[in-house]
Amino acid sequence: MIIHRLAKPTDVDLYFKWANEDQARKNSYSQKKIDYQTHVNWFNASLKDENSLMLVFEYETGMAIGQIRFERHNSDTIIRISIDKDFRGRLLAKQMIMDACEYFFSQFPGDLVRAYIRKENMASVRAFEHSGFTFEKETTVNEIPSFVYTITKS
Repeated sequence: MIIHRLAKPTDVDLYFKWANEDQARKNSYSQKKIDYQTHVNWFNASLKDENSLMLVFEYETGMAIGQIRFERHNSDTIIRISIDKDFRGRLLAKQMIMDACEYFFSQFPGDLVRAYIRKENMASVRAFEHSGFTFEKETTVNEIPSFVYTITKS
């Protein structure tokens, strides 16, 4: 069983590891490796930002398996997910996304949540579709063909 908790300052290195992992960079809209100090500054600011919600997912044993974060812009919110490379392919994303959205909507029930996904990232497309997100449109982000999926509290 997996559970989630709010990210805390001691998670900075865990997030750094996940952010710079090769597949995570490949699926990102900025594929360049992230500098550690830049990451620390971003992470600490995000923890304090009332428009940022960062969740760590772990097994009950405390072993971290991934993260989901929400970035609110008024009532329009962007969701991002990453799963530790050692835990990919275990069909955890659906449960993580559903649990994260349930928690998020308990805090912000009127928001629309959007997932921007690179077209070639079919694993993420399937995970968001299976989590109740619906296709909104095709778009381009940083000159990269992408899909946009959305969900609201039902």
